[in-house]
Amino acid sequence: MSRPPSSKSTQWPRRHLLLWAAAMWQAPPFQPGQMLAATPLLRDPDFARSVILLFSASAEAVMGLMLNRPLPRRAGEPQMYAGGPVAQGVRSLLPEAAEPSATRLCPGVWLVPGQTRSPKGRIYLGYAGWTAAQLRQEWLRGLWRILPGDAAAVFDPEPERLWQRLQGR
Repeated sequence: MSRPPSSKSTQWPRRHLLLWAAAMWQAPPFQPGQMLAATPLLRDPDFARSVILLFSASAEAVMGLMLNRPLPRRAGEPQMYAGGPVAQGVRSLLPEAAEPSATRLCPGVWLVPGQTRSPKGRIYLGYAGWTAAQLRQEWLRGLWRILPGDAAAVFDPEPERLWQRLQGR
């Protein structure tokens, strides 16, 4: 018959669990290539019913592009999207690494600074940004769901309906 573990040996797993829990509380759960889907609880008009692909995440800040806000366009102009309420910069998403400056975000999705000439790409004006602490608090309050990046969602042919389709996931 084996002896029960001594109190000394049972402290190690508990200590490791506490260290892990503390690290998880401090570390942001956000990574480039993840998608955020607003929950119905999020009523901010800038972000309600939005789907965002994260392209940058650090302990200080998180940035992403709204996938489901196409802008009105004129005949002959490329389709552009409102990347978010921060009206700075132009970025493009491509389904392949067609440009040397492309950064892979998730399978089948590449980020390019500036406007792409590729007919397969999508062009975003501005971006969405938070401090990491702010977004973490919004996530803990249930305002956002974190989803894995998905090229089919990023390049959805009906981006206006993307949020509704993701609610079933």
